[in-house]
Amino acid sequence: MGQYLPGQLGFLDEVSKDEHTSFRTRGRFRKGTRAVMKGVFVRGRRFSAEGLLSIDGMVANTVVEGSMTQALFIEYLEFTVVFRNHNILPLPL
Repeated sequence: MGQYLPGQLGFLDEVSKDEHTSFRTRGRFRKGTRAVMKGVFVRGRRFSAEGLLSIDGMVANTVVEGSMTQALFIEYLEFTVVFRNHNILPLPL
């Protein structure tokens, strides 16, 4: 990593959200008593967001309805990250 300048580093992260996301799958309760989870089982529409964080902040992001597929991820990398930010994230010499 030492051969790269700080401006050449970027970090990608993906997050997704639907109506079911906020429910926990495990819980804690009093000893000997099972934890109970009440909620409506509705998934609703799912959204996935992808973002690129660099030393300059968030320089590229996208949101898609549904899951981020490989094809959508490659498109995001080619046309949003590389094409729009080629001067921000130069290749090493």
